[in-house]
Amino acid sequence: MSQRPDLAPFGWLLASVMYFVQSWVLMKFLLEHTGNSLYYWTAIGLCLLLGFVVLAVACDLKGCARKDEEVSKVWAIWLTYIFIFTISVALIFSQVAEKLEQSHWLSPNVLKSVLCITPALLVLVPQLTISRSHRKSVLSLSVFAALNIFDGIEMLEIVLMQNERKDFNLGDNLEIAIIVLVCLSFIVTSVGLTRNKFVSRGKIVLRDDEHAVCCTLLEILFTNLSFLVLRIIVWVDCGYEASIFIAKNLISLGIGVVEFGIVGNC
Repeated sequence: MSQRPDLAPFGWLLASVMYFVQSWVLMKFLLEHTGNSLYYWTAIGLCLLLGFVVLAVACDLKGCARKDEEVSKVWAIWLTYIFIFTISVALIFSQVAEKLEQSHWLSPNVLKSVLCITPALLVLVPQLTISRSHRKSVLSLSVFAALNIFDGIEMLEIVLMQNERKDFNLGDNLEIAIIVLVCLSFIVTSVGLTRNKFVSRGKIVLRDDEHAVCCTLLEILFTNLSFLVLRIIVWVDCGYEASIFIAKNLISLGIGVVEFGIVGNC
């Protein structure tokens, strides 16, 4: 029986290309529209920081993560990345987003496309770094978290809609609320991955402690509940219909409440 080819090198190459393309394009958005070269050198420094963290964890794991303590180091890589990503998003949407034009190559559509690299990385990287016995369980966790990040990106699309439709205006307060809550959601969703404990034979269970309770509660408040309220406000005030994502928020909210009851022994 022929042995299956090892696709891990190709996966790492793909993940690296996706990350550096995203980093370069986000840096170009800041540099092009602000003219501040500080962003260029800061971006290089942050990329090097993440590269150092990845290298250090990879050397420590010696292949892939098998135990719960080792998987925690994989999440440390992701949290380092998502922190850098969130800072970039906050800077772009506070200083650059309103200046973007469809006629320029750095358009709102390009911005949305590079933002969507993040949930793809969330699905890909754990598959490359966590042992095969856990990969099926990790895939379901990653996909669910990636959907939450997609949810946040769709919320940011509402902000960018102001560049495309002259009759569409959120108002400063609502726009700031969306940007702040989306950035919080990116971090909360990523931290939420750590509430799962990896045990033997590929089994994953929820940590029955205060950490898991806090992660579940924060995800309810800063992702699904807050996005649900914001979407209803935008729908009523601005006529922006988002029934599919409202349904997603309602379903996820129900699942989160049940999970919170289980973890909290309510």
